Amino acid sequence: MEDKKWYNSAKKITNLIIGLILLIIICNQSFAFGKNGSLELFTSIINHNTIYLFVLIYFILLKIYVGKRYFNYLSVFLIFIYFITTITSLLTLIQVFSLNSVLDFILNSLLLIYLVHVLLRDTRVWREFYLSSSPFNELTNDFIFYSIVVVSIFLLAVNLINTVVISGVIISVLDTIFKILFSRYIYLYRDYLDKKKINIDNTGNFDVVRDKVQDVLDKTDIDEKIVAKTKEVKKKVDSYVKDKKIDKKVEKIKDKVVDTTKEIENKVNDIVVDTKKEINKKSSKKSTTKKKSTKKGDK
Repeated sequence: MEDKKWYNSAKKITNLIIGLILLIIICNQSFAFGKNGSLELFTSIINHNTIYLFVLIYFILLKIYVGKRYFNYLSVFLIFIYFITTITSLLTLIQVFSLNSVLDFILNSLLLIYLVHVLLRDTRVWREFYLSSSPFNELTNDFIFYSIVVVSIFLLAVNLINTVVISGVIISVLDTIFKILFSRYIYLYRDYLDKKKINIDNTGNFDVVRDKVQDVLDKTDIDEKIVAKTKEVKKKVDSYVKDKKIDKKVEKIKDKVVDTTKEIENKVNDIVVDTKKEINKKSSKKSTTKKKSTKKGDK
């Protein structure tokens, strides 16, 4: 019998995740100690490493009897943690819209969808909330896993571009490796459920959702409503113009402008005529003066 490759062994993946989380926490704390001193260590643990601590507790409990017995409860707890994380990333996206925040929100959303549709499949919640009808069941295991890997790598690239210190580079790389290993763990558990044929009869698909949305749009007659609203607005504008006699006022203003223009034109013409007369008078005077001076010179 051939040995499993490490990425196909749930036990090895779990051990790697535990070791990686411990390394991330140690690195975070060492960087925090170097920057802010020992008084900031506890605050850093509570704020930045909270999700890592919860995930670490989850995987450590899976190693002992209590965690294996209450696996479903631990799964619900883990889903709740990632639900809070996804909401937080959404709020961050709303406050600060950037490529980094968009990719972070997409990644957390994919992980949350993956967790819900895998870890809850063998629980009572799956049947009570009719998750078998969810359209996300149509997405294959490979598709979701590789989508998370691709988004994680893109997010790492963006973080590396924006990071100017070596500590940020190290944390970004470790965080990306953690997310890939974590999604691999979910991948292996779904593969296990598929092989055991646990709740594999799912009816949800995106075509049904699309058809339902299209039916709603067809029934509401959105195009006709838009046309009706446009006509209603036009009627209101016409009635307002009529009530306020805006068209008559516009005509009066137009007449005044025309009259004023004619007056200005007449005045300009008068000025031009007067100017020509003055020029002719001056020129005639000069010519008379020249004739007189010529006669005196002849004498």
